[in-house]
Amino acid sequence: MRHAAAPASSLPSLMMPCPVCAGRMVFDGRRPVSAELEDSIFACRRCGAELIRTSMRKSSGGGTASEAA
Repeated sequence: MRHAAAPASSLPSLMMPCPVCAGRMVFDGRRPVSAELEDSIFACRRCGAELIRTSMRKSSGGGTASEAA
């Protein structure tokens, strides 16, 4: 039995509790750290605490072509 494809959800893929007050953390923005790293910033709606998660930046497309001569 096949199921119809579910519509895309607008809910966040990750729900993090605030480490200070256990309130809900929401995405607040991104900032580049270097060419390979970026910080994702999450803020608590209740107390204003911030959580910074550093991760590898997604490649901006156009994979490198091989340089075979």
